[in-house]
Amino acid sequence: MAGTAAATPGGGAAARVSERGAATRSGLLAAAREVFTSTGYAQAGVTDIVAQAGASVGSLYHHFTGKADLYLTLFEEFHEDLAEQARTAVRAARNAGVTDPKLLFLAGARSYLDGCFEQRELSRLFVSGDAPPGFDVVMRRRLREWAERNAQFFARSPEPVDEAVSVVLTGALMLTVAEVALCEDAQRARRLADSVLEIMSRIDERASG
Repeated sequence: MAGTAAATPGGGAAARVSERGAATRSGLLAAAREVFTSTGYAQAGVTDIVAQAGASVGSLYHHFTGKADLYLTLFEEFHEDLAEQARTAVRAARNAGVTDPKLLFLAGARSYLDGCFEQRELSRLFVSGDAPPGFDVVMRRRLREWAERNAQFFARSPEPVDEAVSVVLTGALMLTVAEVALCEDAQRARRLADSVLEIMSRIDERASG
């Protein structure tokens, strides 16, 4: 009993420290998002971010290695959030009886684009070219991963599907994301996205060989 009583306060203190650390990290990411989207990555300073967060420079370097790490973390969380939205949309389409792999892909693509509309400022940041050195390599790797994952997705189709189709569809989606993010006119961007999805729906997904 005594051992349990002694352990409880310490555990509670550790939990509070952990919660404060998580809150500080979240606040720094929110501040970085605000600063990066308003002034751009290159012009943003660590002091701007910690001032926006109401934190210290030391706390920033406790949670991140620097400005580039904040940017990359924002990108990874943004991508994972939209990817999860797309997976949810695909599951919903399956539950509704959709089996055509291309229609399932398009359901996920539309959801992904909707997420980009909802977070247009952040989408614009990641396609603007104003990024840490080496971010283009990260983007190329991500595109390659998506293309490979989509190729596997189409490979599970009952009908033969040309691997090149997954590359074309993935590339078209990523280019559309960039155009949607950079377009100043939201209505025009939405029409463009809808038109691209319509064209993608007409691509013949059958294997050529």
